Parts: sequence; structure tokens; C-alpha cells
Amino acid sequence: MFDSTNRIIIKKKKLLIPKKIVNDFKYLQIHNFGPKNKKKIFYVIQRKIGGGLFSNLLYVLNHLAISSKLGLIPVVDMLNFEGFYNEKLKVNNTLNAWEYYFNQPSNYKLENVYQSKNVIISGNFVFKNYKYRALKKYTDILKIYKKYIKINQNILDEVNKIYDDLKINKNDTIGLHWRGTDHKYLPNHPQPPTRNQIFAKLDNILKTKNIKKIFLVTEDPNYLEIIKKKYGKKVKYLKSFRSKKSSDFSNFKRKNHRYKVGKESLIEAIILSRLNYLICSESNISDFVNFMSKNKNFFIDRIENKRNSKNSLICFLKWKMKSYIPSSLGGY
Repeated sequence: MFDSTNRIIIKKKKLLIPKKIVNDFKYLQIHNFGPKNKKKIFYVIQRKIGGGLFSNLLYVLNHLAISSKLGLIPVVDMLNFEGFYNEKLKVNNTLNAWEYYFNQPSNYKLENVYQSKNVIISGNFVFKNYKYRALKKYTDILKIYKKYIKINQNILDEVNKIYDDLKINKNDTIGLHWRGTDHKYLPNHPQPPTRNQIFAKLDNILKTKNIKKIFLVTEDPNYLEIIKKKYGKKVKYLKSFRSKKSSDFSNFKRKNHRYKVGKESLIEAIILSRLNYLICSESNISDFVNFMSKNKNFFIDRIENKRNSKNSLICFLKWKMKSYIPSSLGGY
């Protein structure tokens, strides 16, 4: 029931800054770390613990907008302020989980920033509607994204190769992101679509459009089998990590597993953004696919079910009940 809260964060023994500063991550902090860069003001964006990759990305985007409005120099610290993606050993020559996937938004390294005179460390706060602003592609947020967010080139090169190998394109392939696992019972989260809701959307598109393939993104192995069973060879997907247990996404013993989970998710999202049409439920991944898409004809068809109860026990019982109800009656 509470599996999604059982993830373990790997902690480092050596930090660039005192542990007290890291432990005070919920609050805005202002520090003088040394004599360097006296005329510059740095804004360190941190998200200790955090959430999924795209939740973290939207969070950073929010703080990049803040630093831009205030004329500060942004740098992202997911080295001292650790989350679910941090590895024990370096990945791509870094221990900063942000740099596993993205370039720093400025040319300054953390080591240099933490020897500087004027350093502001972000608190654990966000604009209340920051996800909605990203979903609707607000102009100011979009400008910030284009200015600061640069995906690492090695990941983009891998995307291009995978896209070619899949032999899909935006005209003959529909994207499907079916979020499952802990979304079935997480309090105050949108309930995922049932199989009948997914089937209805896909069947209509396959009948009315010249669509021959389905590119499926799901972290739930049961959902993968459901789609494969009904649509057979039409279904294209990557061999990404999937599990029925949320805790496996950060605790599994695969080499560089945490990094790979984030990379696989990012690659799938980029591929989805290159298509014309996406069927999905409400999630940070689908929101960001829409946000990063450069396709003017991109259409996102969201299946919006009611949010789950705020009570964990009620959520669990509701999910258990739906798991036994036939799909024709609204079960999963």
C-alpha cells in the first residue's frame, strides 16, 4: 500500500557544503561562501528528495523563471541535495544527477559557486500553478525552457538512433502513455484510465486515421501485456525498466539503475513529442511531452478521471475493488 514511499536515497559522506545547509532545504537560504565572484549573485536550484524526472524538470523550470526575473545566475545542485536518481559512482563524469541528463543553465560549476560571496539557495517552494503553465505552454515559461534547458547530446544521439530503428513517424504512428503502478492508489492523484477507455480512444483513431502503429510508453508490465494482446504487431515500445512495485524504480540492483530509469523515461518522452498525436492520462510526462513538442500539429488527447481520495486507506480499497471488477464495468 505504501510501496511508493519506500524508496531509498543514497547519501554521500562528502559534501561541498555543510550538512546543516542541506538539511534546511525547505527554506530559502542566503550564504557567503568565500571571496570569489563578488559582483555576481548565484541562485542555486535544489530539489532534495524530489519526485520523478519530469516533476523535477518542471520544478527546475519554475525556479529558472524566478532567477531570470531577478537577474540571478542559475545553477542546479542535485549533488549535495540528493534525490531518487543519484548514483553512488559518477555517471557521465559527474555525481550531480541533473547533469546526467541536462547541461547546467550557466557556465559556472558548483565548486566555483560554493566559493563565492553571494549565493542564494532556493527553498522547497514553487508557483502554485507551475505545472498548468507548462501544460498550456505559457510564452514566458517556453522562452525560459528554450534558453536554459539543453538535453545532453549523447542522449539526443541515442534518441535519433532508436527512432530510426523503430521505423515510426509522426504520420503513421500514434503515441500512447498509460501511467499505472502507484497512480492507481496514490492519494490526491489522478486515477489512471481503464483498459476500456484506452481501447475506445485507440480503436477510434485506428478506424478514422491512416495510423498503422502504436508507440507505447508505460512503466506497468501488466499494461504492456494488455496492449500487446489486443493490438499485436502494431505495438512498438522500448525495453525500458518496468515493475509492479514503485520502490523498484529507485532500489533495484541493476548497474546505474537510477540513472537508466531517468534516461529511459527521457528518451521515451522525446520520441512521443515527435509524433502528431498522443493519448494519455494526466501525468508530468505527458504534460512535458506536450511542452517540448516542436510539432505545430501536435494534439494531446487526455483521459481525465477523477482524482483519488486524500485518504490513503480509501485509495487502496478503491483500487483493490476496481482490480476485481470486470473492465466492462470500469475495472482496471
